[in-house]
Amino acid sequence: MTNPGQSHYQVIFHCIEAASRFVPPAHSPAPALQVLREMIPSMPAAGAMAETDDGPPTTAQQTMGLVNAAAELLANLDESSSANPLGWETVSGVSRILNDLTAQLGATVRREKADMVRGLYVIIDPQVTGGRDPFAIAQAAIQGGARMLQLRDKLRDKGESLPLAHDLQKLCAEAGASLILNDHADVAAIVGAAGLHVGQTDLPVEQARQVLAPHQVLGRSNHEIEELVESERMGADHVAFGAIYHTDTKGVGRPPQGIERLSLARDAAQTPLVAIGGITAENAAPVIEAGVDAICVTAAVGSAAEPEAAAAKLVKVIEEVGGRI
Repeated sequence: MTNPGQSHYQVIFHCIEAASRFVPPAHSPAPALQVLREMIPSMPAAGAMAETDDGPPTTAQQTMGLVNAAAELLANLDESSSANPLGWETVSGVSRILNDLTAQLGATVRREKADMVRGLYVIIDPQVTGGRDPFAIAQAAIQGGARMLQLRDKLRDKGESLPLAHDLQKLCAEAGASLILNDHADVAAIVGAAGLHVGQTDLPVEQARQVLAPHQVLGRSNHEIEELVESERMGADHVAFGAIYHTDTKGVGRPPQGIERLSLARDAAQTPLVAIGGITAENAAPVIEAGVDAICVTAAVGSAAEPEAAAAKLVKVIEEVGGRI
């Protein structure tokens, strides 16, 4: 972004001024933008940038890029340099505003990503592959039409599962699908996954946010309607509810939810809703008809003799019943 003819302060000022012109959607206001606009007149004007002004950013993602660039350069601005016209108090104040704005824009970006939660969502668990390569199962799931994958590796150390996480992220990126990491916020951040999924007793939402990038989504498991509402209050971007049917894949120690309670969960949820637990091509239709955004399966694909065909069959059911694929 810089060249020898441009000082760091020029770039900082340019990024801040450009970001301040972003107009957020009405449903996702960013109060820190107004604070930033009010701060700019007190900052010394910088010379024009060599590049042509392309106008204000049009998306929260573009704006966040400008804010992040300004924040990074601001953190490294030499206070004693003559090229730095800002005092310590101004640097500190602008940094706080940029931090607030990053969090607010991240929330906007995550809301814009709500559409990613749809169709078939397949958990890739090395323990549930029928002895086959987990990556091969993931490839089959994607080829069969899965829109989301989740890597759930409960037994191996993170260092051992990291290469698989990298490979799955590349696979999803190339296919236009989304990768979610189970439990491990640090791995999700490292590989640049779409986001993280946590359970009721896993890393709390607030602490997970401190590790994830602002644009990475976070889903949370729920077994009660009250838990679902609480998860959304905590800031979960989407919620999972189950087990809908009996499942042997993951012992839950409680009876299945059934379709009636799933419908109650749909009424209560304000964010995208994922149904999970014991779902197969044979019983998926009522789940989709209850209005969920996605169905999540593990063994229905991972243990199938032909995983690609199993995934494709589930996708066909979703489509035939009117679900989003």
